Amino acid sequence: MRAGYAPKAIAEKTGLTVQYVQGILTLLRQGEERLVIAVEKGHVPLNAALSIVGAGDNDEAVQAALQEAYESGKLRGRQLMNARRVIERRKALGRGSGRNMSRTAADITTSSLVRTYQREVERQKAMVKKAEFTQQRLLFVVGALRQLFADENFVNLLRAEGLATLPKYLAERVWPSGSPA
Repeated sequence: MRAGYAPKAIAEKTGLTVQYVQGILTLLRQGEERLVIAVEKGHVPLNAALSIVGAGDNDEAVQAALQEAYESGKLRGRQLMNARRVIERRKALGRGSGRNMSRTAADITTSSLVRTYQREVERQKAMVKKAEFTQQRLLFVVGALRQLFADENFVNLLRAEGLATLPKYLAERVWPSGSPA
């Protein structure tokens, strides 16, 4: 904003959402360079970084923000571990990154925001591909199970071994009624 651009103008110029630009600008105004870098690298989602900033420097509030982010699904797995590392570094070394972040907000918002946005788009595309692949695998498994359960010899073998039932999730997909006719 030092260059005179409003968040809406920055969003229009970069193709980012106004909320995303405002979130990054909030982090910058608070001097949260470590969190900006973590968001830029994709280690911590922006909404989780904003929750951490909103908690201030109170350790209990920061931990509560982390727990809320985990419970709401904002932080999972590796991102949760990355957020903890950033918080520990922030606590030990301060909010600054140690590298010179004296660039103008316009520089940060035009280059790093676009890169971050592009990375997020690629991450979401990869997630969609994984979901489609998983769905295809599930359809394959369901089709194979339908064929197997159509074979009376296979069903008798399963009964003899005490394995005649399926988990509810699969049973509902193999037989629309949830159980064999």
